[in-house]
Amino acid sequence: GNTVLQDTLQKQRDYITAYSNRLEHQLQLLQEAVNSKRLTLTEKTAQEAVSPDETARIQANPLVKQELEINHQLSERLISATENGNQLVQRNIKVKTWLDRALQSERDIKEQISVLKGSLLLSRILYQQQQTLPSAEELSDMTNRIADLRLEQFEVNQQRDALFQSDAYVAKLEEGHSSDVNAEVHSALLEIVDMRRELLDQFNKQLGNQLMMAINLQINQQQLMSVSTNLKAILTQQIFWVNSNRPMDWEWVKAFPEALKGQFKAMKITVNWEKAWPAVFIAFLAGLPLLLIAGLIRWRLNWLKAYQAKLASQVGQLRNDTQLHTPKAILIDLIRALPVVLVILAIGLILLTMQLNISDLLWAYSKKLALFWLVFGLCWKVLEKDGVAVRHFNMPSQLTSHWRRQIVRVSLALLPLNFWSVMSELSPLHLMDDVLGQFVIFLNLLLIAVLVLPMCRESWRDKESHSLRLITVTVLSIVPIALMVLTATGYFYTTLRLAGRWIETVYLVMLWNLLYQTVLRGLSVAARRIAWRRALARRQHLVKEGAEGAEPQEEPTIALEQVNQQTLRITMLVMIALFAVLFWAIWSDLITVFAYLDSITLWHYNGTEAGVSAVKSVTMGSLLFAIVASMVAWALIRNLPGLLEVLVLSRLNMRQGASYAITTILNYAIIVIGAMTVFGSLGVSWDKLQWLAAALSVGLGFGLQEIFGNFVSGLIILFERPVRIGDTVTIGTFSGTVSKIRIRATTITDFDRKEVIIPNKAFVTERLINWSLSDTVTRVVIRLGVAYGSDLDKVKEVLLQAAHEHPKVMQEPAPSVFFTTFGASTLDHELRLYVRELRDRSYAVDELNRAIDRLCRENNIDIAFNQLEVHLRNEKGDEVTEVKRDKGDDASPAIS
Repeated sequence: GNTVLQDTLQKQRDYITAYSNRLEHQLQLLQEAVNSKRLTLTEKTAQEAVSPDETARIQANPLVKQELEINHQLSERLISATENGNQLVQRNIKVKTWLDRALQSERDIKEQISVLKGSLLLSRILYQQQQTLPSAEELSDMTNRIADLRLEQFEVNQQRDALFQSDAYVAKLEEGHSSDVNAEVHSALLEIVDMRRELLDQFNKQLGNQLMMAINLQINQQQLMSVSTNLKAILTQQIFWVNSNRPMDWEWVKAFPEALKGQFKAMKITVNWEKAWPAVFIAFLAGLPLLLIAGLIRWRLNWLKAYQAKLASQVGQLRNDTQLHTPKAILIDLIRALPVVLVILAIGLILLTMQLNISDLLWAYSKKLALFWLVFGLCWKVLEKDGVAVRHFNMPSQLTSHWRRQIVRVSLALLPLNFWSVMSELSPLHLMDDVLGQFVIFLNLLLIAVLVLPMCRESWRDKESHSLRLITVTVLSIVPIALMVLTATGYFYTTLRLAGRWIETVYLVMLWNLLYQTVLRGLSVAARRIAWRRALARRQHLVKEGAEGAEPQEEPTIALEQVNQQTLRITMLVMIALFAVLFWAIWSDLITVFAYLDSITLWHYNGTEAGVSAVKSVTMGSLLFAIVASMVAWALIRNLPGLLEVLVLSRLNMRQGASYAITTILNYAIIVIGAMTVFGSLGVSWDKLQWLAAALSVGLGFGLQEIFGNFVSGLIILFERPVRIGDTVTIGTFSGTVSKIRIRATTITDFDRKEVIIPNKAFVTERLINWSLSDTVTRVVIRLGVAYGSDLDKVKEVLLQAAHEHPKVMQEPAPSVFFTTFGASTLDHELRLYVRELRDRSYAVDELNRAIDRLCRENNIDIAFNQLEVHLRNEKGDEVTEVKRDKGDDASPAIS
C-alpha cells in the first residue's frame, strides 16, 4: 500500500509539473509575440524619424545631415531600449515564476515531509526541489542598473524640454550657417526637431518602462533570494537527515546482484566528437603552461635537493642555522610535490572540454585529487629519510618510516571516498540507486577504521601527547565507524557529505601539525641564538678584563622547555585560534543542518513567556548545545585565566596577588555562567534555580555551615586581600608563606617546607600577622647583658658600631641602643634596628651576634652570665663554698 501511494504521488507530481511547464511555455510565446510587436513599432517610428519627406538635395545640406545623424543615433538608442525592456520583461516573468514555485514549495514542504516521512520518495523529491532552486549567479543586482536608468531618464527629459520651443532651437542651430540656410532647409530642420521630440517622448517612455521593470525585478529577486535561502536551509536540513538509500539489510543483500547489474547497464559515457576535438586542442593549449611548469620543476629537481641538503647540514649550527631554514626546506618539498598536482589539473582540464556527460564530475574530482596529492605528497616528502622531520624536527628515522607507511595506506584508502564525496555534491540524485557506491564506501570506511584505530592507540600510549592532539586524533578515529553505521542504515548522502568535510579536516590536522612543529623549532632556534649571544658577550667581557681564553666554544643545544613559557603559551593560543578559524571554514556550510535537531523533542516543561505561562520543549538541539556549552566552559576554566594572566595581567603594574585574585574570581564567574547556561538550555531556568538555591541554602546552611563559612571567607580574602599569594604570615602557632588560596582553605608553606592547610574562616575571625602586607620593613631587637662595672658608654658605642657596619641594617630609621634594667648579674641593654626584607632578619641577627662578640672581646667588655653561691657543709659541719655556673652553655646573649 505504501508503494502504491508513493507511485501515485509521484505520477501526480509529474503531471502537475508538466502542466505547469506547458502553461509557462505558452506564456513565454505570448510575451515574445508582444515584445516582437513592440519592437516592430519602435523600429517603424525610428525609421520615420531619420527619413523625412524631403529631396536628396536638402538632406545633403551639412546642417540637415548633422541633425539627421543625431536622430539616427537616438533611434538606435530607442530600439536598444526597447530590446532591453523586452529582456527585463522576460526576466521578470522568469523570476516571478521561480518565486511562485519557491513559495509553493515552501508551503508544500512540511506537508510532504509529514506524509512521506521515512520513504525514499521523500529524499528524491527533496533532491529535485533542491536542484530547481535558482543560484545566486542567475540573479543580478539591479541597483546600479536602476541608478543608470534614472540618470539617463533625467538627461532625456532635459533634452526634450529644450525642444519644446522648436523655432528658438532651430534659430540657434542656424546661427553661423546663414549661407547654407534657406526656407526649405529651415522647414526641414523644424520637421527634424519635431521628429526628435517624438523620439525623445518614445525613448523616455521606454526608459520609464525599463525603470519600472527593473524595480519590480529587484523586488522580486530580493523576495526570491529570501524565500530560496529559507527553503534551501530547510531542504539542506531535511536532505541531511533523510535516508537516501535502502538500508543494507538482508533484503538489500539479496537484491544487490540484480541492482548492480542494472546500474552497470545504466552507465553511459557519451562524447560529442564534433566539439570534442577542437575543445581538446584548446584545453591542451590551456593546460600547456601547467605541464611546462611541471617539466621545469622536474628539470631543476636535483638543484632543489642539493639546496635542501645544504639547509639540513646547517641545522644545529648556531652560526649558520636560522629560523627560515625549516620553512625553506618545507617549501622545497611543496615544490617537489607540485609536478603531479599540475599534471592532474591539466588532465582534468582536458577532460572538462571533451564534452563528456561526466566532464564536470571529472574536473571536480581532478581538483579534489590535486589537493589530496598536494597534502599527502608534501607530508610524504617531509617524512622521507634525512628529510625535514629527521633533520629539522629531530624525529627518529624508524618513526618517520612508520608514518610514511601509514600515510601510503591511508591515502590509498581515501581515494574512493574522495570520488564519491564529489559525486554527492554534483549529482545527489544518482546516489539513490548507487548500490555499488554504497557497498564500496562501506568497505572503504571499514578499511580506514582498521588503519586509523592503531594510530589513535599509539597516540594514547604516548605520554607526551598533548590533550588537544589526543582529542583530535580520537575524534578523527571515531568518525569512520560512525560513517559506517550511517551507510549501513541508508544515510548514504549524509555519509558522503560528512566524509568530504572529514577528509578536509584530516588535511587541516596534518598541515597544522607541520606548521606547529615549524613554529616550535623557530622558537628553539631563537632561544639558542639568544643564549649564544649572551655567552659570547660574557666571553668578550672576560677577554676585555684580561682573562685568557680560546675562541668561544658552541654551547650544547638548549631544551625546548627552556624557551620562554610566556612565548610558548601565546604561540599555542595563536595556533589554536588559527585551527579553530580554519575548522569553522570547513564545517560552516553544514552547521545549519543541526538546526533539524530542534524538531526532536525530548521532554516538556512549564515556563513563562512574556509573562504568560506556557509549555516549552527541550529538544535534541538543546541537549547538544548543553554538551557543547559545558565543554566550552571547561576549556575556559582551564585556559582563559592563565591566558588572561599571560596576555593582559602580566603587562599591567598590579600589586602582588591582585592578578591571582582576578583570575580566581574569573574562574568562579565562568563556573556560574556556564552552569546557568547549561541548566537553562535543559529547561531548568533561573526562576526555578533560585527556589532550589534557597531551599538548599536553608538545608545545607546547618549541615555545611563551616564549609559555607569558609567559602564566604575565601571570597572576602580575594576581595579584601588581607593575605595574598607570596605573603609571609603568622596565624596562631603557624608561620609561613601563602602558596594557594582556594574555595575552602588556604595553603601555607612553613619554614620547614611543610604545607599547612588552614580554613579560610581562620583568616577572617582569628588574629593574623601579615609580615609583608603593606611594608616589608621589620624591627629586630638584640638583648645583651654585660658585667657590673663595664663602661656603659663603650657598650653603647660597640653596639651601634656593629649595627652601622652591617649592610642589611637600615640607616633610616637609625639603629638605637637602650640600657633597660639592672639585672641580678648583668646590666641589660637592647639594640634595636630595622631590616628592609623579612628574609634578612635571621641573617642579620646571626652576623650581628658574631660582630658584637668580636667587638666586646676587642674592647675588654665582659658579657655577663648568671652566678649562684652554694654553701656546702661536710659531715663535721665545716662550711665549704664553691661558685658554679647554672647555665654553662648559655654564653651568648638572649635574642628576642
